[in-house]
Amino acid sequence: MKTVLTVLVVLAIVALGGIAFMYSGAYDVSASVPDKGLIHWVLVTTQRHSVHRGVESLKGKVQVPNLEDPKRIQTGLVHYHEMCTTCHGAPGVNISEIGQGLNPDPPELSDVGRDEPEETFWVVKNGIKMTGMPSFGVTHTDDEIWDIVAFVRKMGKLTPQQYQAMVHQAGLGAPGQENEGQEHGEGQPARPPQPEQHPLAPGAPPSH
Repeated sequence: MKTVLTVLVVLAIVALGGIAFMYSGAYDVSASVPDKGLIHWVLVTTQRHSVHRGVESLKGKVQVPNLEDPKRIQTGLVHYHEMCTTCHGAPGVNISEIGQGLNPDPPELSDVGRDEPEETFWVVKNGIKMTGMPSFGVTHTDDEIWDIVAFVRKMGKLTPQQYQAMVHQAGLGAPGQENEGQEHGEGQPARPPQPEQHPLAPGAPPSH
């Protein structure tokens, strides 16, 4: 009985310490200061295992299409050039000022071809909280997301000249600019209005 009581007291102290830390404002949430040490390890490990679990949940439910289909790759180029180059860059295209200011840094995608296609699909569709990676499943169909996956897996093999040739062939403008007549999510239902402001959104008052 004494041991159980001791454990409960310790847990209560830890819980109170955690609450005190939250309300103290001691944790620096600014994007200009990278997380280090234990906090970095906790966040990275949590993310890695969460993504792995999400990918495992797709097994047997999602069929990987032909990612070598030239038409699929070309369509994926359009989506990538307009939506992804801002943060991830491309062959011969530097990451923009927006991407350079993100924390954690957006990953280099030239090695994505080594990952399981289901992993890339899951990340593109669901996004990752507090990294700047949005959920494109809100605005894109699964087939459109597979188009992006197909291009990303191809991109690491392209030279800057080959990438620009594909961009020119597709009639695209500058990176990050949406091509006229190819609105993303066209024909898709609009996202329903959000009833509450996210507590981490700019301008949201701290909860008490």
